[in-house]
Amino acid sequence: MSPTIRTILGASLFSAVALAQKVRETTDSCGSYTVDGMKGAFADAVTIDFSNASGDVGSFLDQNGFYISDYNVESTPVAHRFSKDHVTLGDGVLEMKVSAYTSGSILSSEIASYDSFLHGSVRVTMKSSKTAGVCEGIFFYKNDNQETDIELLTTTSLEASDSVPAGYWTTNQAVVPGGQSTSKNIAFGFNPTDDFHEYRIDWAEGSTTFFVDGTQVNKLTDNVPTEASAFIFNAWSSGDKFWSAGPPTADSVTQIRKIELYKGYLPKVQGRACSV
Repeated sequence: MSPTIRTILGASLFSAVALAQKVRETTDSCGSYTVDGMKGAFADAVTIDFSNASGDVGSFLDQNGFYISDYNVESTPVAHRFSKDHVTLGDGVLEMKVSAYTSGSILSSEIASYDSFLHGSVRVTMKSSKTAGVCEGIFFYKNDNQETDIELLTTTSLEASDSVPAGYWTTNQAVVPGGQSTSKNIAFGFNPTDDFHEYRIDWAEGSTTFFVDGTQVNKLTDNVPTEASAFIFNAWSSGDKFWSAGPPTADSVTQIRKIELYKGYLPKVQGRACSV
């Protein structure tokens, strides 16, 4: 389950130059990047470390090839709005906020990559919110039929509700409209709100493989996306008792310390290969 996500067409000249410079700097030392268990390699590496980030958050993300979303989603039973001012830089982290609900749309947060790509590996080091009623999502996404994700539901991370089992979710959405998605619920072996943990998706031809703290937790071979997609992270709520629960009664903050993204798939290794 995911919100409808608006496509952004293009980036500013400044962001394009900055992103090209970043790619050039990383590929000077590594001709390509290999991921254990994945065939071929990736040409590009983008690492966003928030531990020393400062200044304007929008500019910082833009220089790394990302933007902050700003649009409304007509979810049920309560609409939510991705708001630019709900993404901020905290103490060595990116803070993704969801406001305590009062009326209207639930103010939520989302970031996404400007570019889309076919296949990739993404790792997000994050600490989940302690506030109930929020969905935290890590996606490769083009549309509702081209999507793979890891989603954490803060109400049911450790304890089941009447409608949702405890744990987090690894999912490939149905590639055919109206079809059945492929999904697995996985129990946490830790409290995700206590510390930072790395959540990873390796998206290859014919499979999506999911990891937590470097350990494989699931692999899906059905409904694997086949079209170029953006990377997206969001935190939101719709008040749906069968998913996000809520709406939250207190402000929620999800903290991201680091994002690593490997993209630009190459059938064969080029130059000096760096294992990542």
